[in-house]
Amino acid sequence: MSTEPTQIAVTEAEGLTRLWRSSRSLFRRWPITTFYLLTLIISWPFGLLPPGPSIAAIAAAALIDGRSGVVQLLRMVLVWRVGLRWYLLALLGPLALFALAAWVNTLMGATAVGSLGLDWSEFGSLLLLQIVGVFAGAWEELGWRGYALPRMMGRLSPLLASLGLGVLWAIWHLPLFLAGDIPWADAAFIVAVSVLFTAVFVRTSQSVLIAFLMHASINAAGGVTVLLFEGGDRIQMYWAVTAVTVAVVVAVVGLRPSWWLKSPAGEPIEGVAAVFGESA
Repeated sequence: MSTEPTQIAVTEAEGLTRLWRSSRSLFRRWPITTFYLLTLIISWPFGLLPPGPSIAAIAAAALIDGRSGVVQLLRMVLVWRVGLRWYLLALLGPLALFALAAWVNTLMGATAVGSLGLDWSEFGSLLLLQIVGVFAGAWEELGWRGYALPRMMGRLSPLLASLGLGVLWAIWHLPLFLAGDIPWADAAFIVAVSVLFTAVFVRTSQSVLIAFLMHASINAAGGVTVLLFEGGDRIQMYWAVTAVTVAVVVAVVGLRPSWWLKSPAGEPIEGVAAVFGESA
Protein backbone atom coordinates (compact mmCIF):
# COMPACT_ATOMS: atom_id res chain seq x y z
CA MET A 1 0.00 0.00 0.00
CA SER A 2 1.59 3.27 -1.12
CA THR A 3 1.76 6.38 1.01
CA GLU A 4 0.24 9.46 -0.52
CA PRO A 5 2.63 12.47 -0.97
CA THR A 6 0.20 14.64 0.99
CA GLN A 7 0.32 12.28 3.94
CA ILE A 8 4.13 12.28 3.87
CA ALA A 9 4.16 16.08 3.83
CA VAL A 10 1.76 16.23 6.77
CA THR A 11 3.85 13.75 8.75
CA GLU A 12 7.03 15.71 8.09
CA ALA A 13 5.34 18.96 9.07
CA GLU A 14 4.12 17.44 12.33
CA GLY A 15 7.62 16.14 13.03
CA LEU A 16 9.14 19.57 12.43
CA THR A 17 6.50 21.15 14.67
CA ARG A 18 7.27 18.74 17.51
CA LEU A 19 11.00 19.31 17.04
CA TRP A 20 10.53 23.07 17.17
CA ARG A 21 8.40 22.88 20.30
CA SER A 22 10.88 20.65 22.10
CA SER A 23 13.77 22.89 21.00
CA ARG A 24 11.97 26.02 22.15
CA SER A 25 11.27 24.38 25.50
CA LEU A 26 14.99 23.67 25.83
CA PHE A 27 15.87 27.26 24.91
CA ARG A 28 13.45 28.54 27.55
CA ARG A 29 14.94 26.26 30.18
CA TRP A 30 18.48 27.42 29.41
CA PRO A 31 18.14 31.05 28.24
CA ILE A 32 21.65 32.15 29.23
CA THR A 33 23.26 29.07 27.67
CA THR A 34 21.28 29.70 24.47
CA PHE A 35 22.35 33.34 24.39
CA TYR A 36 25.99 32.64 25.20
CA LEU A 37 26.45 29.83 22.67
CA LEU A 38 24.87 32.02 20.00
CA THR A 39 27.21 34.84 21.04
CA LEU A 40 30.30 32.67 20.58
CA ILE A 41 29.04 31.17 17.32
CA ILE A 42 28.35 34.63 15.89
CA SER A 43 31.40 36.44 17.29
CA TRP A 44 34.40 34.11 17.23
CA PRO A 45 34.52 33.21 13.51
CA PHE A 46 35.25 36.89 12.82
CA GLY A 47 38.09 37.09 15.35
CA LEU A 48 35.74 38.91 17.69
CA LEU A 49 32.64 40.58 16.28
CA PRO A 50 31.70 43.40 18.69
CA PRO A 51 27.95 43.40 17.94
CA GLY A 52 27.91 39.61 18.37
CA PRO A 53 26.36 39.63 21.88
CA SER A 54 23.60 41.99 20.79
CA ILE A 55 22.82 40.00 17.65
CA ALA A 56 22.74 36.85 19.78
CA ALA A 57 20.44 38.55 22.29
CA ILE A 58 17.93 39.45 19.59
CA ALA A 59 18.10 35.92 18.18
CA ALA A 60 17.67 34.34 21.62
CA ALA A 61 14.75 36.64 22.46
CA ALA A 62 13.10 35.72 19.15
CA LEU A 63 13.64 31.98 19.68
CA ILE A 64 12.34 32.01 23.24
CA ASP A 65 9.64 34.70 23.35
CA GLY A 66 9.01 35.57 19.72
CA ARG A 67 8.29 39.08 18.55
CA SER A 68 7.22 40.30 21.98
CA GLY A 69 10.58 39.28 23.44
CA VAL A 70 12.48 41.19 20.78
CA VAL A 71 10.31 44.29 21.24
CA GLN A 72 10.78 44.20 25.01
CA LEU A 73 14.54 43.87 24.59
CA LEU A 74 14.82 46.74 22.11
CA ARG A 75 12.73 49.02 24.32
CA MET A 76 15.54 48.96 26.88
CA VAL A 77 17.64 51.00 24.45
CA LEU A 78 15.01 53.75 24.57
CA VAL A 79 15.15 54.22 28.36
CA TRP A 80 16.70 57.67 28.46
CA ARG A 81 14.83 59.71 31.12
CA VAL A 82 17.14 58.76 33.95
CA GLY A 83 18.50 62.09 35.14
CA LEU A 84 21.45 64.13 33.98
CA ARG A 85 23.74 62.83 36.74
CA TRP A 86 23.70 59.33 35.25
CA TYR A 87 24.76 60.62 31.85
CA LEU A 88 27.60 62.51 33.52
CA LEU A 89 28.60 59.47 35.56
CA ALA A 90 28.51 57.16 32.53
CA LEU A 91 30.58 59.51 30.38
CA LEU A 92 32.98 61.07 32.90
CA GLY A 93 33.23 58.34 35.54
CA PRO A 94 35.45 56.06 33.42
CA LEU A 95 37.69 59.01 32.56
CA ALA A 96 38.20 59.75 36.26
CA LEU A 97 38.84 56.07 36.98
CA PHE A 98 41.50 55.70 34.27
CA ALA A 99 43.12 59.04 35.16
CA LEU A 100 43.38 57.92 38.79
CA ALA A 101 44.84 54.59 37.65
CA ALA A 102 47.44 56.43 35.54
CA TRP A 103 48.44 58.46 38.59
CA VAL A 104 48.68 55.28 40.70
CA ASN A 105 50.81 53.72 37.98
CA THR A 106 53.29 56.57 38.15
CA LEU A 107 53.42 56.20 41.94
CA MET A 108 54.40 52.57 41.31
CA GLY A 109 57.38 53.75 39.26
CA ALA A 110 55.96 53.83 35.74
CA THR A 111 57.09 56.58 33.39
CA ALA A 112 54.54 58.19 31.10
CA VAL A 113 55.58 58.60 27.47
CA GLY A 114 53.72 61.89 27.23
CA SER A 115 52.01 64.27 29.58
CA LEU A 116 49.48 62.86 32.04
CA GLY A 117 47.32 65.81 31.10
CA LEU A 118 44.68 64.20 28.89
CA ASP A 119 44.32 65.31 25.30
CA TRP A 120 40.66 66.32 25.41
CA SER A 121 40.34 66.60 21.63
CA GLU A 122 41.69 63.06 21.26
CA PHE A 123 39.40 61.81 24.00
CA GLY A 124 36.40 63.45 22.32
CA SER A 125 37.30 61.91 18.97
CA LEU A 126 37.69 58.45 20.48
CA LEU A 127 34.43 58.77 22.38
CA LEU A 128 32.56 59.90 19.27
CA LEU A 129 34.06 57.00 17.31
CA GLN A 130 32.91 54.52 19.96
CA ILE A 131 29.39 55.93 20.02
CA VAL A 132 28.70 56.14 16.29
CA GLY A 133 30.89 53.31 15.03
CA VAL A 134 28.69 50.36 14.06
CA PHE A 135 31.34 47.87 15.14
CA ALA A 136 32.41 49.66 18.32
CA GLY A 137 32.64 47.61 21.51
CA ALA A 138 29.75 49.49 23.12
CA TRP A 139 27.35 47.69 20.79
CA GLU A 140 27.83 44.61 22.99
CA GLU A 141 25.57 46.04 25.68
CA LEU A 142 22.19 44.94 24.34
CA GLY A 143 23.47 41.42 24.94
CA TRP A 144 25.40 41.63 28.20
CA ARG A 145 23.26 44.07 30.14
CA GLY A 146 20.02 44.10 28.15
CA TYR A 147 19.52 40.34 27.82
CA ALA A 148 21.85 38.42 30.13
CA LEU A 149 22.04 40.48 33.33
CA PRO A 150 18.29 40.69 34.17
CA ARG A 151 17.92 36.94 33.65
CA MET A 152 20.95 36.14 35.78
CA MET A 153 19.70 38.45 38.53
CA GLY A 154 16.47 36.46 38.42
CA ARG A 155 18.44 33.48 39.74
CA LEU A 156 21.43 34.93 41.58
CA SER A 157 22.26 37.73 43.95
CA PRO A 158 23.25 40.96 42.16
CA LEU A 159 26.90 40.45 43.14
CA LEU A 160 27.10 36.85 41.92
CA ALA A 161 25.18 37.70 38.76
CA SER A 162 27.59 40.56 38.06
CA LEU A 163 30.71 38.47 38.67
CA GLY A 164 29.30 35.52 36.72
CA LEU A 165 28.47 37.74 33.77
CA GLY A 166 31.92 39.31 34.08
CA VAL A 167 33.54 35.89 33.72
CA LEU A 168 31.44 35.12 30.62
CA TRP A 169 32.30 38.54 29.24
CA ALA A 170 36.01 37.98 29.83
CA ILE A 171 35.93 34.53 28.18
CA TRP A 172 34.23 36.09 25.17
CA HIS A 173 37.37 38.22 24.72
CA LEU A 174 39.53 35.07 24.48
CA PRO A 175 40.46 35.60 20.78
CA LEU A 176 41.89 39.02 21.65
CA PHE A 177 43.86 37.59 24.57
CA LEU A 178 45.28 34.78 22.42
CA ALA A 179 46.17 37.19 19.61
CA GLY A 180 48.00 39.46 22.05
CA ASP A 181 45.74 42.42 21.22
CA ILE A 182 44.98 42.90 24.91
CA PRO A 183 46.95 41.51 27.88
CA TRP A 184 45.59 38.81 30.13
CA ALA A 185 45.59 41.32 32.97
CA ASP A 186 42.57 42.94 31.35
CA ALA A 187 40.44 39.89 32.20
CA ALA A 188 40.41 40.84 35.89
CA PHE A 189 39.31 44.37 35.02
CA ILE A 190 36.45 43.06 32.87
CA VAL A 191 35.13 40.93 35.73
CA ALA A 192 35.42 43.79 38.25
CA VAL A 193 33.89 46.50 36.08
CA SER A 194 30.89 44.25 35.44
CA VAL A 195 29.80 45.03 39.01
CA LEU A 196 29.88 48.76 38.30
CA PHE A 197 27.83 48.23 35.16
CA THR A 198 25.20 46.47 37.27
CA ALA A 199 25.12 49.31 39.80
CA VAL A 200 24.47 51.88 37.08
CA PHE A 201 22.14 49.64 35.07
CA VAL A 202 19.83 48.96 38.01
CA ARG A 203 19.73 52.60 39.15
CA THR A 204 18.82 53.79 35.64
CA SER A 205 15.76 51.56 35.25
CA GLN A 206 17.74 49.05 33.17
CA SER A 207 18.79 51.56 30.55
CA VAL A 208 20.87 49.90 27.83
CA LEU A 209 21.52 53.39 26.46
CA ILE A 210 23.38 54.43 29.62
CA ALA A 211 25.30 51.13 29.64
CA PHE A 212 26.18 51.80 26.00
CA LEU A 213 27.55 55.26 26.82
CA MET A 214 29.47 53.94 29.82
CA HIS A 215 31.06 51.20 27.70
CA ALA A 216 31.98 53.73 25.03
CA SER A 217 33.55 56.03 27.60
CA ILE A 218 35.58 53.16 29.08
CA ASN A 219 36.93 52.31 25.63
CA ALA A 220 37.74 55.94 24.89
CA ALA A 221 39.35 56.71 28.27
CA GLY A 222 41.34 53.49 28.14
CA GLY A 223 42.47 54.25 24.61
CA VAL A 224 43.94 57.56 25.80
CA THR A 225 45.46 56.70 29.18
CA VAL A 226 46.83 53.19 28.55
CA LEU A 227 48.80 54.48 25.56
CA LEU A 228 50.60 56.92 27.85
CA PHE A 229 52.79 53.98 28.89
CA GLU A 230 54.97 51.48 27.07
CA GLY A 231 56.28 47.97 27.66
CA GLY A 232 56.09 46.70 31.22
CA ASP A 233 54.70 50.03 32.40
CA ARG A 234 51.68 49.52 30.14
CA ILE A 235 51.03 46.05 31.58
CA GLN A 236 51.38 47.55 35.04
CA MET A 237 48.84 50.18 33.99
CA TYR A 238 46.28 47.44 33.32
CA TRP A 239 46.81 46.12 36.84
CA ALA A 240 46.55 49.66 38.23
CA VAL A 241 43.22 50.07 36.44
CA THR A 242 42.05 46.77 37.91
CA ALA A 243 43.16 47.74 41.41
CA VAL A 244 41.37 51.09 41.27
CA THR A 245 38.25 49.43 39.83
CA VAL A 246 38.22 46.79 42.57
CA ALA A 247 38.55 49.54 45.19
CA VAL A 248 35.54 51.34 43.70
CA VAL A 249 33.60 48.05 43.58
CA VAL A 250 34.33 47.40 47.26
CA ALA A 251 33.10 50.90 48.10
CA VAL A 252 29.93 50.54 46.00
CA VAL A 253 29.08 47.09 47.39
CA GLY A 254 29.87 48.30 50.90
CA LEU A 255 27.19 50.98 50.67
CA ARG A 256 24.42 48.38 50.33
CA PRO A 257 25.88 44.93 51.09
CA SER A 258 22.52 43.39 51.98
CA TRP A 259 21.15 44.20 48.52
CA TRP A 260 24.21 42.96 46.68
CA LEU A 261 24.34 39.65 48.56
CA LYS A 262 20.65 38.78 48.70
CA SER A 263 19.30 36.17 46.28
CA PRO A 264 16.02 37.03 44.51
CA ALA A 265 13.96 34.67 46.68
CA GLY A 266 16.05 35.16 49.79
CA GLU A 267 17.16 31.53 49.50
CA PRO A 268 20.58 29.87 49.14
CA ILE A 269 22.10 30.05 45.66
CA GLU A 270 21.69 26.78 43.76
CA GLY A 271 25.17 26.59 42.29
CA VAL A 272 26.81 27.08 38.90
CA ALA A 273 23.76 25.73 37.04
CA ALA A 274 21.77 28.72 38.29
CA VAL A 275 23.86 30.98 36.10
CA PHE A 276 22.84 29.19 32.94
CA GLY A 277 19.52 27.64 33.89
CA GLU A 278 15.90 28.61 33.83
CA SER A 279 15.21 32.17 34.91
CA ALA A 280 12.80 32.95 37.69
